[in-house]
Amino acid sequence: MSDNNLPETIIDDDEIDLFELWETLVEGKWLILGCAVLCFALATTLAFIMTPKYEARIVASFAEEGKTSGGMGALAAQYGGLAEMAGINIGGGGNKDASLAFLKSRGFIEKFIEQEGLLTILFAKDWDTEKKQWKVTGDDVPTLWKAYEIFSKKIMDASMDKKTNLVTLTITWKNREQAVYWANELVRRANETLRQKTITETQSTLDFLQKELEKTSIVEVQNTIYRVMETQVKSMMMANTQEQFVFKIIDPAIAVDEDAFVKPKRPLMMALGLVGGIFLGIVIVFIRKFIAKQKAKK
Repeated sequence: MSDNNLPETIIDDDEIDLFELWETLVEGKWLILGCAVLCFALATTLAFIMTPKYEARIVASFAEEGKTSGGMGALAAQYGGLAEMAGINIGGGGNKDASLAFLKSRGFIEKFIEQEGLLTILFAKDWDTEKKQWKVTGDDVPTLWKAYEIFSKKIMDASMDKKTNLVTLTITWKNREQAVYWANELVRRANETLRQKTITETQSTLDFLQKELEKTSIVEVQNTIYRVMETQVKSMMMANTQEQFVFKIIDPAIAVDEDAFVKPKRPLMMALGLVGGIFLGIVIVFIRKFIAKQKAKK
């Protein structure tokens, strides 16, 4: 008899629990509403007092490896020993992954920060503009390493789409004009540095080949050296004439409108504040109900 009535008992208990739950929420509706309004107001205030941050984005492709690069690859494959001895840079502008890694490298970014004087900008709170000195001392004084950590993790983002081979560099910063300048200047400096590096390495290779040419009287070897030298001369000519040596800019960074900031996301913050306030209110209501029940049992 009792077994047959067990499901009904469970159902009755569930109904009572749900009714009590609803009754508790109704009793505490003003508290829940108050928490919702308060959290919404706090989130809204925070969203509007936070310093807006803007994105400056530049899209670039890799400069095409022309006939010079293809010829160099063929020669290197055919005369690998000579190419290795000469330290020949196969592929003109270099490997795509290596070029992107250089753009994101610590040495390159630290040099950019140092030459542009960004330490006092990134750590403006610690810099006394009137006295032209740091407000902090000892280990608290900002270093290039600290600046690199902030710049590479919070300000700069560079990535490559493996399908399209397009490189996107994004700078997120509170000053729109500075963000645009940094984005465009980083790519320009990367191109210039890699271009000069290629010119220096190619000249070194030509000097080596010239010495090897003077050492041998074998016609076949001389012809091989001439062909390699010819390719290297073409490579140097390309480096000397192409400013966008590795990264070919497709869409340069430009300043966005003042209201086109990416952070803070005000609607999202306001919505989260409202939802969080409702949840907080509900939790407080049930905690108060639980405490009241415990006191009633005593």
